[in-house]
Amino acid sequence: MLRISFCTLALLVNFTGFAQDDLLSLVEDPKAEPSKKVFATFKTYKLGNGQTIETVKKRNLDYRIAHRFGSLYNTDASITDPLNTAAHNAFGFDAATDIRNSMDYGVTDNLTIGIGRSRQRELVDASFKWRVLTQTTDFKVPVSIALFGDMGYTTMKPDQIYNGIVKDFSTNEAHRVNYFAQVMIACKLSSWLSLQISPSYFHRNFIKQAVNKNNQKEDQNDIFSLGFGGRLKLSKRFCLVGDYFYNFAPYYQNNPDVFNPLSLGFEIETGGHVFSLLFTNATGLIENNFIAYTTDSWAKSQVKFGFCISRTFAF
Repeated sequence: MLRISFCTLALLVNFTGFAQDDLLSLVEDPKAEPSKKVFATFKTYKLGNGQTIETVKKRNLDYRIAHRFGSLYNTDASITDPLNTAAHNAFGFDAATDIRNSMDYGVTDNLTIGIGRSRQRELVDASFKWRVLTQTTDFKVPVSIALFGDMGYTTMKPDQIYNGIVKDFSTNEAHRVNYFAQVMIACKLSSWLSLQISPSYFHRNFIKQAVNKNNQKEDQNDIFSLGFGGRLKLSKRFCLVGDYFYNFAPYYQNNPDVFNPLSLGFEIETGGHVFSLLFTNATGLIENNFIAYTTDSWAKSQVKFGFCISRTFAF
């Protein structure tokens, strides 16, 4: 009888110890887990006209073909019969303003280098994109930040480069070169909404003298621009996208000859492909062209349809 009582007491003591341990485990703080990084703030490397913070994955090559057509319609005073003119060029489809082929390679998951060639201004360019900060899902790191740089070189003939000016100086090879630099700051606010702001700087080694008729300000080699963009997800494979760039130089303020580029469109994801379909007043497909050389306006219905098809190859 004494042996049975002793065994029962031992079991009760052990049970009490286990129960205490279980209760303590409920009130103790769990071990802190590392913050998870946000995935796919945007679906592609370009939003509308401009870049996104997304980079090509390591040892992947992204090849893309982008096309920009002519104006769907044009109500400019110089057009006597807008409807007939639109029908004559198939609402812009017979008048391509730019075609671009490009390849971007992921050196690391956060560093991309690329090359491309645009029909507009016969521009050949080399670029890099480096994501220096990635947002976390708990917002301890509230934004993602990427740096983008691009150098362009035009292969136009000298008489095209200097067309329309009195050339009383020597031809200079450096006149063919321009540079673009940008900081992109993006935030994925929810699974369906992502926003981005992009302070930008564009330098051209050579420009033709031009004056704003409204304020008498001359064009400058250096342009500071601020881009705004966003992506609104409507379904698993369909979303709306758009961006806008505001140029701060006095030459671009209330100028009837140049305008700030605005794009609106949508993306469709289908089995490894992302189709971007856009409407914009910009004729160029790369920042080195559309930042400074957008001469059409949404207000005049000078809107162009464009698309981009990309394909990624893994090595």
